[in-house]
Amino acid sequence: MRITNGIINNNTKSNILVNKEYSDKYNTMVATGQKITRPSDDPIIAIRALRLNNNISEINQYYGKNIPDAEAWLEITETALLQAEGVLEDVQKQLTQGASDENTTQNRKDILESLKGLKDQIYSAGNSDYAGRTVFTGYRTGESLTFMNSETNLRTMVQNFTNKDFETMTYISGSYHKDITDLTAYDSATDSQTTVKSNEVFRLRLGYDNLTADQLKINDDGTTGALTQKFTVKDANGNVLIEADVDIQAIGTDHDANDLLYTDIDPDGVRLITTTGELILGANVAEQMRKEGSNSSFEYSKDDWRKNDPRPEHYYATKMYDPEAGRLIRYNYSEDETKAEDAPDRFYADFKDQKIQYEIAYNQKIEINVNADEVFKTSIARDVDELLQVTQNCQDAYDKLQKAKELEKNIDKYSDPEKQKIRELNDALQKEFDLYKEKMQKMFSRGLTIFKGYSEEMNNKIAAYGSLSNRLELTKSRVGDQMLNFKELADDNINVELTESAIDLKNAELALDAAQQAAAKVAKVSLLNYL
Repeated sequence: MRITNGIINNNTKSNILVNKEYSDKYNTMVATGQKITRPSDDPIIAIRALRLNNNISEINQYYGKNIPDAEAWLEITETALLQAEGVLEDVQKQLTQGASDENTTQNRKDILESLKGLKDQIYSAGNSDYAGRTVFTGYRTGESLTFMNSETNLRTMVQNFTNKDFETMTYISGSYHKDITDLTAYDSATDSQTTVKSNEVFRLRLGYDNLTADQLKINDDGTTGALTQKFTVKDANGNVLIEADVDIQAIGTDHDANDLLYTDIDPDGVRLITTTGELILGANVAEQMRKEGSNSSFEYSKDDWRKNDPRPEHYYATKMYDPEAGRLIRYNYSEDETKAEDAPDRFYADFKDQKIQYEIAYNQKIEINVNADEVFKTSIARDVDELLQVTQNCQDAYDKLQKAKELEKNIDKYSDPEKQKIRELNDALQKEFDLYKEKMQKMFSRGLTIFKGYSEEMNNKIAAYGSLSNRLELTKSRVGDQMLNFKELADDNINVELTESAIDLKNAELALDAAQQAAAKVAKVSLLNYL
């Protein structure tokens, strides 16, 4: 093959150019610390870098945001549960004391004051929030668990019952309500101890008392009307066992009439006492309701909401009419309802399915919230209210008995008919006090079991949250390790090893220098050198 000077010059230039490219390449790598400056430098490295950076960004979302948020939510929730559990323990201490047979007047007054304070403390823990989001209210994180102030908005609630909600209560009728010192008011025929009785009453207790006296319903067009309905008991298969008329009544000032609300019930009927929020069942209705698997639902209304009352939308299928906005607000619906296309904007899914989840790792989610109806039940407040009421009734009966005993101490100054009245009055009031005292002790003993159940449920949630925290901690450690691993892979993929790159740069510079020196020697040689 014939090699010409042109070929030699072209090859020399090409060699110098190649060495310059290597020198520039390694110089750029040393200066930037990276293997490539553009994807075309090495498409494989570029693609791998994009994938690794995407993985790092995804893991950083878990490690830097989702997991810390979940940790904070769990911590706030667990703290609130511990506070509530402590209050429940305090209630149990009061119940233990109240169940004693040796309580004095001062003991009963102390129990009353303690229970009043503890009632509000239970739900105050339920208003705990994280970054302005209430943690026990499902999807409605912008709403408090309880009413912060009194309100008068009309709401209707649908409450479901099973046979486990059916209960038998003791009602004491024939209590003496007249002036103790006015012996002329005493009537042996109606006020003696024979009229004081302990009655067995069948009931279902609603979530609230002081209901709307005329019981209004809210129509879908926002109007209101009389709420009239049947009380229907069904079996587990949905078959109707009994259908009863509902008699709506309120407690008034006539004590004898009030007694009849509890003691005079149509066997096939149901009475709603709006003042106390109780459904008093007739004997035949009660027989069906107590059967295993029986169930029912009942719609009722309330428009007088007190501060610290639990909001019903966190517990029941609830509607509210907002007169200012001029529209129906339907907070949530029950399982047998569907959302209408023209439903108002505050229309939530079934409140029992409001689970908040955080994605803490790839394809791994954790459920962080507890719904109010799981731990801060409306029945807690209702149980405390009943304990307060029976304690107050017992104390009132005791006070009346003491006044009658004062009369008995000075019995000699009264006439024989008056002496007879004083003795009968003492016997009647002693029986009344004994019945209320017995009822109080039984209710406190029963309440002790009930509140132990509340504490167990609370402790179960606390234990579950402890397990969640441990699981979250393990996931955080694993995700942290993944973060380090991917960062190392990304660094190895794109970053250069400076020592090796510096050596490669020096070698490239030496090669370029040698190429240029060779080119200089070649350029000096021509045919004239051989003449």
